[in-house]
Amino acid sequence: MLTRIEIDGFKTFEEFGVDLGPMQVILGPNASGKSNLFDAIRLLSNLAQSDLRSSVRGLRGEPVELFRIGAGSRSSRMAFAVELLLAPCVRDSWGETVKISHSRVRYEIEIELRQVSLGLERLVVVKEAATPIQPERDLWLQRRISLQFQQAFLKYGHSEPWLTTVETNGQHHFQIMPDASGVGRTQRATNAQQSVLSSITTAEYPHLYAIREEMRSWRFLQLDPYKLRRPSPTTAAFELEPDGANLATVLAKIQTETATESQPKGAIADIAAALTSLISGVVDLDISLDRKNKEYQIEIGYRDSIPFSSRVVSDGTLRVLALLVLLYDPKHSGLVCFEEPENGVHPFRLKTLIELLRSGVTDITSEEVDETEPLFQMLLNSHSPIVLAGLEEPEALFADIVSVVKPEASTVSRKTRIRPVATFKRESKAESELEYVSPFEVERYLHSVDRES
Repeated sequence: MLTRIEIDGFKTFEEFGVDLGPMQVILGPNASGKSNLFDAIRLLSNLAQSDLRSSVRGLRGEPVELFRIGAGSRSSRMAFAVELLLAPCVRDSWGETVKISHSRVRYEIEIELRQVSLGLERLVVVKEAATPIQPERDLWLQRRISLQFQQAFLKYGHSEPWLTTVETNGQHHFQIMPDASGVGRTQRATNAQQSVLSSITTAEYPHLYAIREEMRSWRFLQLDPYKLRRPSPTTAAFELEPDGANLATVLAKIQTETATESQPKGAIADIAAALTSLISGVVDLDISLDRKNKEYQIEIGYRDSIPFSSRVVSDGTLRVLALLVLLYDPKHSGLVCFEEPENGVHPFRLKTLIELLRSGVTDITSEEVDETEPLFQMLLNSHSPIVLAGLEEPEALFADIVSVVKPEASTVSRKTRIRPVATFKRESKAESELEYVSPFEVERYLHSVDRES
């Protein structure tokens, strides 16, 4: 679970930081930096599994455009830090399962745009670190977290860093330390074209591997209506693809894994009930197998009508169905980023959608805790006042762009700001240092943007 992210020098971010909970919705107008935050998270996920060139491919803009422009000049470095809650155990591709003794960790990485010969530029990792967060410095504990959840998931059993960047005789090196017994190793950091984290592919270094797997698990739904409505092969992946192309196969997998004698449809019946509560006229959901073509097909039943295949179902209905699949897949875990959940849902039913999403993420306040249940988190963005009305206070954040004046340099630049939405003044010292915005201010701003558009 991603509990905090810090960004400096990337797109519209400068000395930026925000704390995140299991269910977080970022509200704000277009061009306020909401999508840039998703891009930063996507880049970090890519860096955990690919080299630098591959990691930036697919992000909006050319690599040089990812670096922040402020006060008339472009930054040559961008730095990121994330604080994570790791799952209690991790299993690698070779079947080795290890327990995590310290679940609260901080990972940092810094990337430089370096000039090489003939005007060419290259991205280089210049700093990387992974350290345990100690309980006395863990600000996430200030959230309302049940004692049972703390006992099951918050582990503090390590004190030394697992990864650092050190300088020896003028040369920088990445130093990897073992968890307990074992042998560490050192890698030169002169022209690093990928992160050290991406090279940790087994549980030999359990905490580094767990950090890598957590970041690799982050998902970014960019659903394609054309692909959503097509049948999907029986051999397709069992985990929902970002474009939703394998939606029918994932539904078939969920039905197979959850079916019982008393409920042959398994969790598909629950998904159908949820879909009915969100989309007017829907009464049923079925998955059929085309044995000849070896494809699964989605069929949706409507009141007073024959079932329709996904080929003729609305884009909005399929978007909602894809979201519900993530909520009801018993094996799904990690972070899901999704833009504008309000699209395709009637305004009167948006509150129901928000309640469904809230019920699907990990509840850190619950006194009934199952340590084997996967940690699941959702990060959404929206510019809907109706979505704001359906949120509980800790779930809402507001993004906008502010001007930064530096009198000593006679410069003005603009950067993204994201603030918690709160209905009352905070009392604790730590919270009073934060800047809050009221729901009234947010709603007034969103309504004014709607009128202008």
